[in-house]
Amino acid sequence: MPIQEKVEKISLKKLHYAVMTDETTEEHGEVKTMNMPIELTLTPNFSEGTFDAGDQVVANEVQLDTITLAGQVADLPSEVQADWYGHQLSDDKGVIMNTNDTPNYLAIGFESGSKLVWLFKAKIRPTEESNATKKKGEIAYKQSGFSGEVIPLADGTLKHTIRTTDPLVTETPTTFFATVKKPVVTPTP
Repeated sequence: MPIQEKVEKISLKKLHYAVMTDETTEEHGEVKTMNMPIELTLTPNFSEGTFDAGDQVVANEVQLDTITLAGQVADLPSEVQADWYGHQLSDDKGVIMNTNDTPNYLAIGFESGSKLVWLFKAKIRPTEESNATKKKGEIAYKQSGFSGEVIPLADGTLKHTIRTTDPLVTETPTTFFATVKKPVVTPTP
């Protein structure tokens, strides 16, 4: 039977996240949504090994270890910075950056075209901040960047992707991003 292929348009509609509330049980808190993502790049990282014998390669292993992520959003509100980077909010709701801050583990979710994706255990950090004077006759916009690493859950899971255009898929963005839920696989008898 031929495989049904479809062309995907470039798209990044929303960015969802939830702070991991318990590392032992790998549970996450409330899902929060950011409506103005600009870009998100995922780069898989592999460990590789080869075994040479008799003047040739006789075995080769490749293992997915982590996923590096980098992104840009239109804005990082103070609440998001506190959630992501472990910063504290002052009484007047300012962000306090301290050398003792520890970033939280996060689940990061996003919708790209027909793909719905959850990354389950990421720690991210801000990228450089740039400030410049306004120039006469020009309008410039500022973006907030971040980067980080997605590490596996205890069972090895890094990422779960659903394509809403695949046959028999009933998941929607609303249901998929309502909570952070791990994928379920029913064993075949």
